[in-house]
Amino acid sequence: MRFQPFLALWVVLLVSVPLIAQDDIQKEKPPIQIRVVCDDNYPPYVFRDETGALQGIIPDQWRAWSLVTGIGVQFDAMDWAKAQAEMRTGKADVIDSIFRTPEREQFYDFLSPYADIPVSVYSHKSIGGLAKIQDLKGFRIAVKEGDAAVEVLKEKGIRDFLFFPSYETIIRAAKNDEVRIFCIDEPPAEYFLYKYRLDQEFHKVLTLYSGQFHRAVLKTRSPLRDGRDLYQVLSKGFAAISPSVYTEINDRWMGQHIGRTVNWIPILIVLAIALGITLVLSLFIVALRLEVARRTAELIQKNRALLASERKNRAFISALPDLFLTLDREGRYIDIKTSNPAILIGDEKELLGHSIAEVGLPPDLVTKMLDAISRALSSQGVVVIEYDLDVIEGRRHFEARIVRLAGEADLVLFIVRDTSAQHDMQEQLARSLREKETLLREIHHRVKNNLQVVSSLIHLQSAALNNEQDRGLLEETQQRIRTMAQVHELLYRSDRFSSIEMTDYLEQLLDELSSAYYETRVRVEVQMDIDPMEVSIDIATPLGLIFNEAVTNAFKYAYGGREKGELRISLKRHKNGLRCFTIADDGPGLPENWQEKAKTSLGFTLIETLVQQIKGHLEVLGTAGTTLIITF
Repeated sequence: MRFQPFLALWVVLLVSVPLIAQDDIQKEKPPIQIRVVCDDNYPPYVFRDETGALQGIIPDQWRAWSLVTGIGVQFDAMDWAKAQAEMRTGKADVIDSIFRTPEREQFYDFLSPYADIPVSVYSHKSIGGLAKIQDLKGFRIAVKEGDAAVEVLKEKGIRDFLFFPSYETIIRAAKNDEVRIFCIDEPPAEYFLYKYRLDQEFHKVLTLYSGQFHRAVLKTRSPLRDGRDLYQVLSKGFAAISPSVYTEINDRWMGQHIGRTVNWIPILIVLAIALGITLVLSLFIVALRLEVARRTAELIQKNRALLASERKNRAFISALPDLFLTLDREGRYIDIKTSNPAILIGDEKELLGHSIAEVGLPPDLVTKMLDAISRALSSQGVVVIEYDLDVIEGRRHFEARIVRLAGEADLVLFIVRDTSAQHDMQEQLARSLREKETLLREIHHRVKNNLQVVSSLIHLQSAALNNEQDRGLLEETQQRIRTMAQVHELLYRSDRFSSIEMTDYLEQLLDELSSAYYETRVRVEVQMDIDPMEVSIDIATPLGLIFNEAVTNAFKYAYGGREKGELRISLKRHKNGLRCFTIADDGPGLPENWQEKAKTSLGFTLIETLVQQIKGHLEVLGTAGTTLIITF
């Protein structure tokens, strides 16, 4: 079959009528004009020649569409992620070369597909064992930002990615040994692998899926200026293009052989025009090469800076004793960095790509770590756990701090430190403290026993006396000794060895005095109002002796010949920080010359001395009963 004149005319027009580019807008715009965005580095569908001009199947098809519809096209090609952002923000009318995904269907209306595009995973020839998608877990996969393949990989459980702005930058990184595994659509992959002479170094290990190229418009689009819907105009325009024109465009860029008799006239016309363009553009080649050389030098400099930064980070990690682990939500090892491999549970290569439940960790520790990962991912705060673990160098104690990695929804960073020395020291301190507590408790117990022995000796001695007054004095001394012994008894039973609770102390002293003066006690109503208060042994002992003297004196002298009486005891804390200890009976009170008698009274002298010992103030009231007020 020969070319028809109509087909030849189309070829001439497609070559001679360029698209309206971002940097080359016509002064006289068509009545209606739309803006189309696309990837600028997807050969042979769209890419730039040495001068930076756009070429490929997609630009030629848009030229044909513009001729059919009479609508101007501003065709802007750029990094794929930027193109999607321009479209989503409403700065463009149409996005081309886009795959249809469930997520994108929420925002776009897609035209019919016009090309089948296999998406495959490529790896360096030195890497084997990648037969299925699950085998990619544990490896870092290079992908293009905004690529639909990222969503497919995430659905399969792959989480570790290295993002690049375009497919060509991925291949360049592979050329510099920075990338070993990448996922790229097959047409540009084959083009760039041959261009950079990596076709013998990298091979396709599996086909991830097969997608289709679409053109799409926003669901929230506005009508054209003449009121027509852009989606309908696009569909009708591309349907109106002759199939022979599509065939000619594909044959031109795909390099397919045409099995028919060739009409050389239009070809010669095309060649003549191309030769003219080549001659015109040849003036720019030298400048372009200089610019490429300058940009290459800049890239080399940046690459050296990145390598220097990486070496600095490695030196920083090697200087720290910590273990840095990157784990995903399921507890799978993604990355391991440490200057001391002996604190690992096994060899690093055996851990990467496996979960903590698969490498031999105890089940209770696996549960604790998974719970910490979940809390770190949900709270976005630092979670701290401690645990003991048998590692390469033996049984060790560790402290781990878990935090979510910034910008990652399912990855956490474990910063693990060996705290065995500190833990052992704390254990030794705890044991030493327990031993000292036992010793103090034993000391108080023995002091109490010794005081009881002294009290018993005094009791035996008093039995040998015939003088009733002498026996009374010894009994008072014996009661004073029991009062001091009671302090040590309370300290022996308490968890605290430096202070005692006054409520318990005074109630026990009152019980002992009630036993000694039972006949009087049954007729006396005792009202105790004691604030919760802990005092040191230096304060508790004098207060107990004062209590003993005052209450004993009340039982002996305040209620004689009476059927009932009242004894009020209070210990209150005032707002100014002082404490007030009050003991008051409702007896006959003190005689007029009580101060003279008090000078020769052992009990009152003892009370005054004890008040001075606690640096307090004593006030005695004897008008309505007897009241002792001690402020300290």
